[in-house]
Formats: sequence, structure tokens, C-alpha cells
Amino acid sequence: CHEAGHALVARSLPQTDPVHKVSIVGRGAAALGYTLYRPEDDRFLHTRTALQHAICCLLGGTLAEEIALGEVSDGCTSDLSRATEIAQRMVQDFGMSPVLGRLRYAGDGDAGRGASDRAFSEQTAREIDLEVRRIVDEALEKAREVLLRRRDDLDRLAARLIERETLNAEELDELLGGPAAGVCRP
Repeated sequence: CHEAGHALVARSLPQTDPVHKVSIVGRGAAALGYTLYRPEDDRFLHTRTALQHAICCLLGGTLAEEIALGEVSDGCTSDLSRATEIAQRMVQDFGMSPVLGRLRYAGDGDAGRGASDRAFSEQTAREIDLEVRRIVDEALEKAREVLLRRRDDLDRLAARLIERETLNAEELDELLGGPAAGVCRP
């Protein structure tokens, strides 16, 4: 259900890359399955919405476990790291925080937050932490809404993955009703 959660959230939100393949076949100790996205075009810039939806997709796996199984596993470490990194960059590098404004908050030489040479105060560091948390929490709730609204699709997709182990985009379309079926518009 973890990989089904990633795929279903990605297919339900606009401004996400299309899901090309979903598999529960492990890739060594680091990945017990994967959801492969294939961008339709080369992108060098991402909107705030696209970044928020990317975080939603990353959180979809652990949320699917919670919803379907009533408990989460430790298989979400990489997803959480990537989601946190995107949120931090939104706040610190991209000026996408309504609270902190359109400023860049990084240490000299991009040493990062928490380094002794950072160019901001402890109060600002606290505000950064709160904003990162807010962004991730909002994405978590949006992903939860998608998965609860499409719970039948989540269960059907997870069952098909157990049966087949790997599904491509066409099989996802067939199972879930065409490309981007159920997409929520903001």
C-alpha cells in the first residue's frame, strides 16, 4: 500500500509528474519498492504548487500505510528526508514563505541552517523551523484527503500490486480510470 499511496496521490493532484511505473519489487536494502515518475517536459523551474504537490506525493506512501494498515513502518525515511528538504528549500532558498518573505536564509558558502556561520538569528531559525513544519503538515493533510476520498482506489491498486508486483502507466490508467482520473483542481 505504500507505493500505491505515492502513485494515487501523484495521479490525483495537478502539477505532478505522471507516474510511469509502480513496483513492489525491492531494489536492494535501500528501496523495497518504487514509484517512477516521468516528466512530460524538461523543467528548470518549479512553482510553489508543484513543490507542495511533490511533498504530498512523497508523504502519500506513509499515509497509505497508516490509512490501510492502521500503523506506519520505517520504510519512509528517504521520503521524509526529501519532503523536508523540499520544504526547507522553499523557505530558505526560494522565498516561498508568507511569514519570512522573499529572502534567502542560508549561511555563508551555503553551509546551511544550523551552521556557525549562518546569516540569521536564533529567532529566525525558529521561524524557519515552524514554516518548514507548516508546509509539511499542510501537504500531509492534502495527501490524507486524497487517500481518504479515493480509499477504494487505494485498496484496489494495492491489491493489484500484490498480485502483479509491477504496473506501468497504461495498467494504472485501466485500473484507475484513465490518465489523471480524479485529479483535484485547486
